[in-house]
Amino acid sequence: MLAWHYTTARKYQHISASGMLIPGGIGIDIESTGMPVLWFSRNQHWEQTAGDACHVAGQPVRRLTMRETYAASGGLVRYGCDVKRLDVGEILRRKAQITHEVWAALYAAGKQQQAYPAAWCGSVDSIPVDGLVVDVLSESFKWERFEAP
Repeated sequence: MLAWHYTTARKYQHISASGMLIPGGIGIDIESTGMPVLWFSRNQHWEQTAGDACHVAGQPVRRLTMRETYAASGGLVRYGCDVKRLDVGEILRRKAQITHEVWAALYAAGKQQQAYPAAWCGSVDSIPVDGLVVDVLSESFKWERFEAP
């Protein structure tokens, strides 16, 4: 089974240039309590927490939907990784040195955004994109396999 790292077409260009998926922040201050995580989801269509943040008066109020993020960011891309290469649940929490309180807050925030946190997995290490499956979301909102030239 593949787990997916959902991202935008804009970020795809940077990822391609570096050749790596690199762990990053998640919008809350976990740097003082944990390590950055490279997040994946076993959700096979879309991970709502991957949507861009919608801001009003400089404050985030919600996550954009898949379609809104697609329109705002020039498209969507996802990287598929064998779930066996990733950590889940308590193992991921411990490796990332995330406190129980922050972990619970992440789950609560995910559920509030209509995500399914039980499908989350990840890595505290960077992952080379060479060998990962890459899909691009078409204009008809179907994931299509990307074959590099």
